Amino acid sequence: MRLDPRELFESVAIWADRHSPQTLFARALIIIVVPMLLLQALSAWWFYSQRGDNVTNRLALLLVRDLRLLIALRSEFPDDTHRFWIINHARTDLLLSVRFRGGIVPPFQSPAYFDIVAREVQGALDADLRKPYFLNNTVGSDQLMIEIQVADGEVMEVYVPYLRLTFGSSFAYVLAQVGLAMVLFGLAIWFMRRELVPIEHLGVAADSLGKGREVPDFAFSGGTREVRNAATAFQTMKIRLGRSIQQRTEMLAGVSHDLRTPLTRMKLSLALLPESPETRELADDVADMERMIEGYLAFARGEGDEETAPADLSEILEDVAAGARRDNADVSVSWQGDMNVELRPLAIKRCMTNLLSNALRHGRRAAIHATRAKTSVEVTVDDDGPGIPAERHEDVFRPFVRLDASRNIDTGGSGLGLTIARDIARSHGGDVSLAKSPLGGLRVVVRLPV
Repeated sequence: MRLDPRELFESVAIWADRHSPQTLFARALIIIVVPMLLLQALSAWWFYSQRGDNVTNRLALLLVRDLRLLIALRSEFPDDTHRFWIINHARTDLLLSVRFRGGIVPPFQSPAYFDIVAREVQGALDADLRKPYFLNNTVGSDQLMIEIQVADGEVMEVYVPYLRLTFGSSFAYVLAQVGLAMVLFGLAIWFMRRELVPIEHLGVAADSLGKGREVPDFAFSGGTREVRNAATAFQTMKIRLGRSIQQRTEMLAGVSHDLRTPLTRMKLSLALLPESPETRELADDVADMERMIEGYLAFARGEGDEETAPADLSEILEDVAAGARRDNADVSVSWQGDMNVELRPLAIKRCMTNLLSNALRHGRRAAIHATRAKTSVEVTVDDDGPGIPAERHEDVFRPFVRLDASRNIDTGGSGLGLTIARDIARSHGGDVSLAKSPLGGLRVVVRLPV
């Protein structure tokens, strides 16, 4: 089976996106940090494997030449006086601790553990010494022991400090690399944070606009051109939305006046006519028409002119329930958590009034319960009525849709109650959904962001 490279790349990208942080700031840091760490690792590897090995190799070759010099001096001057002279000058001038003893060099064996210095010294001894030797890198004290057979029955024992075989700038190099990386990393974080702050402000403004809250005008003097263009487009969109809502409100005000005027003349004409079954039916039709027009205007107008403000949702729910109890309705209200929410009080009151009226129209009792969550407040309105089939839950939110087949306003309503409620909830950035109630009827769930 042949694997398409594009599919492989796409699968890897999906996996990386799923397992990477979800914030832009964290991902941007990863984009900066990962190449920087790779660069640091590669540069350190090159430094130690190339420059470090080369320097150690040259120092090891110089060590072997010093050892050859000591061997030559010992061969030319075998007496004890010159032996002490060789040992003293090796210690003071060559930084080597030398001791001559009798015996034979042990059989050769590789260093006890991997050691770059021991490996380079072994290579230099093999290449340039041409005498039996023994190498031991386990003597401790940061030194290396070399035993060389200088003559028959005599061994030169040399202790070489690692300081003679390594370059002292390694720690300074690592410290400089780490310090430079920290400075660059700090600058990258500072610049990245400056670039992301306008995006965060734009996100907060968009969220506030989606919740129906007032968004003040703002402009980004700094930042990238793309962010400034997005901010300008957002400002233009906000102005256009406000203009559209204002035009709709003004148009509906004129429509309301134009429709109410002929209805008022019809009511006056009916009042002057003698009372009869026909005039009573016509008066009922006019009243129904007036209620339908008021409902339509309320739906189309919404509550867009009202400003959002902090309000106690529990007081609004108690006020709505008290209005229903005045008509001898059986309504209970409860809540859990902090009910202080930023919203449009009159609009939410209208929303809850529509839902409660709908519940009491089809049931004998209703229960309102509000719960404060981390990011939202959930209000449920339960009734003990006949309920609504699950497949019709979305249908009842359409304007002027009524499940009651009759055209009686008193029994079936105008078909705008749930529509207006959802419109108000969505204007706050929330929503309204339906479910089966524990009381046996319908449960209406209102979610409002906090």
